[in-house]
Parts: sequence; C-alpha cells; structure tokens
Amino acid sequence: MLQLERLVKTFGAVRAVDGVSLSVDAGELRGLIGPNGAGKSTLFSLVAGHLRPEAGSINFEGRRIERLRPAARARLGIAITFQTVHLFRGMTTLENVMVGAHSWTDHEFVEAALRLPRHFREEPKIRERARSAIARTGLEPWADVPAESLPLGRQRALQIARALCGNPKLLLLDEPAAGLRGEERRELSELLARLCEEGFTMLLVEHDIGFVSRVAHRVTVLDMGRIIAEGSPAEVRANEAVIVAYLGSVPADDGAISR
Repeated sequence: MLQLERLVKTFGAVRAVDGVSLSVDAGELRGLIGPNGAGKSTLFSLVAGHLRPEAGSINFEGRRIERLRPAARARLGIAITFQTVHLFRGMTTLENVMVGAHSWTDHEFVEAALRLPRHFREEPKIRERARSAIARTGLEPWADVPAESLPLGRQRALQIARALCGNPKLLLLDEPAAGLRGEERRELSELLARLCEEGFTMLLVEHDIGFVSRVAHRVTVLDMGRIIAEGSPAEVRANEAVIVAYLGSVPADDGAISR
C-alpha cells in the first residue's frame, strides 16, 4: 500500500533522512522506531505531507504522492494522529470525532470545526459514521462529554476515532503511547490490536521498542537518518546494532533490549 524509495531530507548540513526505503503492506501494522534524533519524526512528516523530500519517492497504492499537500493525501485515504493531541475545546467527544469526516464530505475541515451550514446538511451521515468510530475505540460512555475533560489516554483514543471517521485506508500514528501510564498503554495496545484484526493498515512511529514489539507485525529501526535493522519484533530486539543505538553499547551478557 505504501512504498518509500530512497527518501532524503536535509536541514542544512544534517541529513535527517538519508536514503530510506521501506514498504507497508495492506493490513499490516508496521512499526518505525529509533532513539531520539534518529529521523523518525522527519520521516513521518514526509509521509504525512508536512515536509517534502529533496530526493526519492513516496508511492501510495501505486500513485506518487510526495508533492501532494496533506489535504490531498487525506482525500486519498491517509489519516494522521499526532503525538500532541489536537482538540476543539467547547465541543463534545462526538463533535470532535465528527470533524474527521472532512476528507470524504463536500465541506471543508474549517466548516466542520466552525459548524457552518454546509456541514449541517451532511450532519446525519457524519454523526452515524462518528458514532461507529467511537464504538470501535471504546469511547461510547464519553461521547457527549466535553473532549477536553478526557484523560490523556482517552484523548489519544479520540484522535484515532476522528481518523477512523475519515474512512482511511492508511493510519499514520505518531508516538501515540507517549506520556501514557501503564493501564492506558495496555488499553491503547488492545485498541491497535483490534484495528489490526479488522484489517486496518497502520504505520506506527514510536520511541519505545517495548510498546511497538507488542503490536507491530514488522519493525524498521532508524538511527541517524538511516535504516539499521528490519524484521520481526523479536529479531529487532535481539539485533546488536539496535542494542547499541538504544543503549550505547552491547551489555556484557549480550542480552536483547527488554523494556
């Protein structure tokens, strides 16, 4: 579904992404991990459309998209959730999720956020789709409460529900577990597992190798803008280059990363 070929992105003399190629198959949850400064956020921004590469290509379902704006990519079926939760204050959880329908409706994102007339004409269909997304993410008890009153874990689930409301083909998840506590992380991993069972395709960008290992089918590891390892979670956790990237050296007992 998604194919990245030899992507390059520089900032001055720094090659934040240095010739990266990877693929995400339909129905796969692909993990992208690496230590701080590895280039994960830059690569995510290239796929999302917030940055353009100096070289290389991004193909989505066989179509080159590296020059398309984020809104155009959304209309093709690419949905994004960010590490920083973006909420519309003063709106309920349901209303926040409904905003995600802008990619397939006739009105624009701002019209949905401001609740302008054209949005209201399409509202019954949007509301039905939003309630379905809320049910899938376990947010039904909080559908009618102000979104800003939700704890962080449920705000992250709200972001995923809003992305699902857009009827996506590919979900891009930017460090969704950042800042979550143990129970919240467990609930998030269970939600991602359920979406995998439903056949959703996801690219998960994370720092925490342990969290990614619990949910991903395959894992790609970046360090200093380059891929240093790929494979199953077990293969990646035992890879010496990955251990060095995360820990700075190989432990004396040659143990794999355990966190």
